[in-house]
Amino acid sequence: MMTSYHRFQHLDNQAGDTIMKIGIIGAGAIGQLYASLWSTAGHQVMLSSRHPESIQLNSSQSNSIAFGTVQEAASFGEVILLAVNYNTVDAALDAIRTATVGKLVIDATNPLVWNKSGGTDRVIHDDEIAGLVMAKRLPKARIAKAFTSLWTGYVEQHSNVDKPTIAMPLAADEAHDCDTVAELIKDAGLVPVVLGTLAESRPLDPPSPIWNVVLTKNELIERTQQFRAELAA
Repeated sequence: MMTSYHRFQHLDNQAGDTIMKIGIIGAGAIGQLYASLWSTAGHQVMLSSRHPESIQLNSSQSNSIAFGTVQEAASFGEVILLAVNYNTVDAALDAIRTATVGKLVIDATNPLVWNKSGGTDRVIHDDEIAGLVMAKRLPKARIAKAFTSLWTGYVEQHSNVDKPTIAMPLAADEAHDCDTVAELIKDAGLVPVVLGTLAESRPLDPPSPIWNVVLTKNELIERTQQFRAELAA
């Protein structure tokens, strides 16, 4: 599996300078955080919800972020961040399906729903990979997987530094999509680590030893290798 890491090793050393139009589906903690970080980095961002008039950003967030409906954000963005709770993912996919044909959709959802005891349940089978499930559900879009593995509080704590060290894993089937997602990760103040294709993206799904843990690039790679070895045993 080491080829997956080395294949895009150059991504860590490239400075992002491309201005993108990004439509964000979901105005919760994930959507608001990355809307703020990417807007600050110079990207054009539209943040959306089913009720865009109710979106409220805190004073530390950029005033340049546009608000819109889910359909408007999907049409606006050349890149889409899907950042909704999994219990509303069906409605979100129905709303964006037409507007995302041929576009890169970064799946930032986790296949978890809250249960009655206050914990979470995984809602896809144990042998399924969330990125592949999403690719089947949006077959005319190009799916990448990223921004799922770190709590937004951790990102806020570690992203605003001159020399980022905290890793954010990603996976996509096409090299140019990995380039795009890696640039957005760097623009959010994090270090991109490519885990390979969607078929290799199981470490991005809960539970795994890299999920919701603050790690450096080398620590993330080491834990991923060990996790894959255990799965293969």
